[in-house]
Amino acid sequence: MYRSFQARSFAKINWTLDALFKRDDGYHELRTIYQSVSLHDELRLGETRNAIEVICDDPRVPRDETNLAFKAASLLRKVTGTSKGARIEIEKRIPVAAGLGGGSSNAAATLLALIRLWEIVIDEAELIRIAASLGSDVPFFLIGGTALGVGRGEEVYPLEQVRCEHLLLVNPGFGVPTRDAYEKLSRLTSSEAASIIPFTLLAAKGISELPLVARNDLEAPVLAAYPEIAEVKQRLLSLGAKHALMSGSGATVFGVFDNSEIAGGAESELRKFGYWAERVHAVDRQEYHATIFQ
Repeated sequence: MYRSFQARSFAKINWTLDALFKRDDGYHELRTIYQSVSLHDELRLGETRNAIEVICDDPRVPRDETNLAFKAASLLRKVTGTSKGARIEIEKRIPVAAGLGGGSSNAAATLLALIRLWEIVIDEAELIRIAASLGSDVPFFLIGGTALGVGRGEEVYPLEQVRCEHLLLVNPGFGVPTRDAYEKLSRLTSSEAASIIPFTLLAAKGISELPLVARNDLEAPVLAAYPEIAEVKQRLLSLGAKHALMSGSGATVFGVFDNSEIAGGAESELRKFGYWAERVHAVDRQEYHATIFQ
């Protein structure tokens, strides 16, 4: 009898995202503070004799070897030498190409679930290496909570947890390709500031204040190219958000609210305009690891 697992694949937002300079490998050197949030995809993984198969209810998600969960399973199998296969069913709740890390989260959740499903032993450093090879955000989803990302974002260090109970995610109904967002950067933070960003922010405000001082170097150029995203941000602020910011490379914007009543009212209003909107809360590392597997 083949076994199966269910796993939650959580979304993320970025409290800060500083693009410092263009690296020799073509990527940008980043300093970012990640935050896992309660929105999640549902994954069901079942062991097969040897095939790897991906099934998804969203037609925009590839089901072949280009899918990050497929790549994660294939690479894990290669590295560990197992001959077992997996059927990976993905029920999408996280919008696609939305700056919320959905594909990266699927990949990390697949790695964690298959280690259990296939009953394999792997060194933590090797697991992180696999995750980093799959994508810049994937290592973060191995730890969750609040974390600092450096390099391409793949070097991840846990931070003191940010508490934020009333967040509203809003998406205008389209995605922004990550490559396009970075190509629109015209002003890069000086490389001389690499060692102090975002640490100056933390020193000045304290990590508990991050929700109200969040910043993103990608936001200005992306909003200039996509005025619909700028409109989402303005609507959030007009509906009572204390702060609003584009997450990652967009197109999702998150709003920070004082309480559930105001956040709920904003959610209802924005849905009337045809936007995708979802209330969430920040998920700390303890909750993250306690609820990944159901």
